Amino acid sequence: MKRAKTRLEHLAYENTYARCILKLERFYAKTKAKDGKMLRPPLPCDMGEPRTSRTDTGAFTPILRVLEKHGPMTSKDIARLLKKNSHNVCGTIRHAVDAGLVVKKAHVRSRNGGKGHMNCWLYQIAA
Repeated sequence: MKRAKTRLEHLAYENTYARCILKLERFYAKTKAKDGKMLRPPLPCDMGEPRTSRTDTGAFTPILRVLEKHGPMTSKDIARLLKKNSHNVCGTIRHAVDAGLVVKKAHVRSRNGGKGHMNCWLYQIAA
């Protein structure tokens, strides 16, 4: 067996190997045994079924309740009200925006010291 010298050669070898394994698995999925039964069930990638969303829509509920009660807010304000980590809340809001439940719009806020301003997003429930 030839040994790959560079990272690119190694990746090319892995891709070729993966294609060969997939081809073999597809062959087994189409082949019947002596008793007439299929050797393997069809592969999930060949079924053509739509994949379910990985987003947990139950996580949106507290955020939607806060926005419904208090109106448009920044993610930092939402996290403060929910007593959650602002990083996690921001990620959940991003998924809610992708799902079309929440709308974001640009917002300018003055800094705490009163010198200058900062740009941030203001989130509100989609109409």
